[in-house]
Amino acid sequence: MRALFFILSDASRQEWAQSVAQIAMPHAAQIFVGTPAQAAQHLASHDFLPSHIVLDIGASGQAILAEVDQLAQQCAADTRVIAVGDVNDVLLYRGLIGRGVIDYLPMPAAASDVVQALQTPLRATPAATPAAVATPAASTHAAEKRVITFLSAASGDGASTAALNTAYALSEAMPGQTVLVDMDYQFGMAAKHLNLQNQYGIRDLFDHPERGIDAMLIKRMVANYGKLHVITAPAELRYLPSVSADAVHDLIAILKQNYDTVIIDLPHVWLPWVATVCQQSTHLVLVAQLWLKSVSHAARLMRAFREINIPLERVHTVINRSGAKFKEAIEQKDFERVCGTTIAYTLHNDIKTIVSAEASAKTVMEMEPSTLASDIMKLARGLFGLEPQDTSHTTRSGLFARFSK
Repeated sequence: MRALFFILSDASRQEWAQSVAQIAMPHAAQIFVGTPAQAAQHLASHDFLPSHIVLDIGASGQAILAEVDQLAQQCAADTRVIAVGDVNDVLLYRGLIGRGVIDYLPMPAAASDVVQALQTPLRATPAATPAAVATPAASTHAAEKRVITFLSAASGDGASTAALNTAYALSEAMPGQTVLVDMDYQFGMAAKHLNLQNQYGIRDLFDHPERGIDAMLIKRMVANYGKLHVITAPAELRYLPSVSADAVHDLIAILKQNYDTVIIDLPHVWLPWVATVCQQSTHLVLVAQLWLKSVSHAARLMRAFREINIPLERVHTVINRSGAKFKEAIEQKDFERVCGTTIAYTLHNDIKTIVSAEASAKTVMEMEPSTLASDIMKLARGLFGLEPQDTSHTTRSGLFARFSK
């Protein structure tokens, strides 16, 4: 059913919204007063999927874009959205258009102009389909583009190792192309671990965000490791520059145009652009360990995910170094209770294999068969909605063969 949904920044604009609805869809219009984030929660709780949205941002500036991303997660890919507001800001306009918003009209906008804008065909922009990523079908169907983000609960919990090896496993075993993006600008180690040389990499985005992102820039940023494409972090230690959420949003949109699976390794920081990456991910892998510091940070991150309206079914909690004995060890059941989540996967404590792989500039998956390699394969299969298989007695090539069946 076609339906028009108004999101108003102030209740005083309800009369204006009603005048627009009388022309556009007099019998299928709803008016909601609140922020885009609150509107997203309303749509989710009422299982309401409007075909057209009029978003009134009032006097809000570019900070509203993060909430627009949350709203997009509750919309269909073909939902037509126009924005109105009191702000005359070119960067805000570009941010809205880049997210698939059809047009931005300054208030007071004539009802006829709003209706005409609502009837404008959707733009074919890279960011025009963020909501398609958020639908259940997109998160489970193997043919859909995946954005799989890894982050550690506490520094040193092993998200980078998990991301690198999972990315390699997917590149070898699944159809389509896979790219690993090392977004740890200061301490990313993917290039060193795989002995990759690339003078560009992620620094092209971080150092010069004003240049914009396109397919040619992506091609320059990528280094190859077999079938796996890698966008590396700088080799030298540099100050972390300011990066806008818009720049990261555009990067992911372009990557999804060129790759079937995007693996992102995030740094252990909490910044607006990091939150944007998490919101745009179809799968969010939280890597932790069973010790006090890790469970404390994991609980804080889970609360942060809820605050920015990330559905918890997207979060996959992975316990690294399973079986290790810590001084401040905790039980798995206590971890789950404190964090309010279920541990989905475990990665065996196998420092010897990891050190050998790094010394050889290879992945764990290329070394001799190990329990850790089997665990990583189970994680990779699970992220693609595939059932786990017993790989404890298979060779390395056999692991990949069984994965793809």
